[in-house]
Amino acid sequence: MRNLRVLLSVALLVSAASAARADRQRIAPGTGSQSAVAIDTGANGICQTAAQGDDVQAAAVGQGTAFQPVIRCGADRTASTAAAGDDGQLVAVGGTCQNPNVVVVDSGPDGIADTTALPDDRQDLAVGSSPPNTACVVTGANGVADTPDPVGGDDVRLVPAGTAAPNTQVIRCGPNLIADTRANNVNAAGDDVQLVAQYGPCANANTVVVDSGANGIADTRAEGPDLTLQIAKPLKLTIKRTKGAATRAVKLVTRNVEWSPTAAVARNYLLFATDGSCPNGTVTQVDADARTPGLQATATVSRGGQMKGTFLVSFRLEDVTIVDKKIPYRCAVQVETRALDTSPDPDDAANTDNNETDVVIEVVDQSDLPRR
Repeated sequence: MRNLRVLLSVALLVSAASAARADRQRIAPGTGSQSAVAIDTGANGICQTAAQGDDVQAAAVGQGTAFQPVIRCGADRTASTAAAGDDGQLVAVGGTCQNPNVVVVDSGPDGIADTTALPDDRQDLAVGSSPPNTACVVTGANGVADTPDPVGGDDVRLVPAGTAAPNTQVIRCGPNLIADTRANNVNAAGDDVQLVAQYGPCANANTVVVDSGANGIADTRAEGPDLTLQIAKPLKLTIKRTKGAATRAVKLVTRNVEWSPTAAVARNYLLFATDGSCPNGTVTQVDADARTPGLQATATVSRGGQMKGTFLVSFRLEDVTIVDKKIPYRCAVQVETRALDTSPDPDDAANTDNNETDVVIEVVDQSDLPRR
């Protein structure tokens, strides 16, 4: 019997979960929107403004916004293009894309495209260019634009200095479709706006119950049933106050424990990881063979042997909203190993679930928490 399975060095995790009924927090109390673009790159796509205060430099001065899509997967859903220059390879050549719009190559840290698409991949950004009006400076931990107006160049001011983006989402309705939250329950003097009356019905789970009002600062904490369940040995990340993101390499081991005396001496396999319940773009740089330089979409594991693989998980501060360090942001990415020799039939592995698993990740964003 074929038995090719993937194990995680961080642990195989078992979780129990139920639908959250409480309203959902979108901006931490006392802060503004951490994802607001204070200044964009203008028509030329090049950032010419240096961030000040705790604003985040989304694009280095003299460069475009980093990691913009350059090449997308084509109709065959197989990555064909190798990254050039400092562009980033997000899907290994020969790797499988979830759909034809998956980004195969991004523009790397300088934000300028260096790569030309090969058939049947699709060119999203012309070589030598950067996309116009992308983020140059974004509001940082406090959600307030601290950077003065641009001087020279064509950068564009979007959020006035000293302010937060007004009327941004603070509380969304939960799955019970009842607005449980009363505006300004953290700061009675706040100007948050109640858009759905407390205990009133919501149109859907994404209905905005409270926004941040004219000053853009959240004065409200989500209310409603709020139980938490601890999961054994989750993968934990912390976004530091002085950082805009946190990244961790997840290590995996694929073992070939096939036992039949007539079995093949080795199996070729594809390592496949998706964002699962995590924000789009959480998973990048999936590598089936960590011992070989570069990204390998596939690898070969001998009978009785094992192969190490990796992928990266990344979270930006605007992806994560928490109200207490004891209540981390939690999501799960999905990982699967596919025996290519048996395709299109799945590797049976006695139970096909042995070939896939969820990696539970807990993230704490320190910038969402009040300073002590």
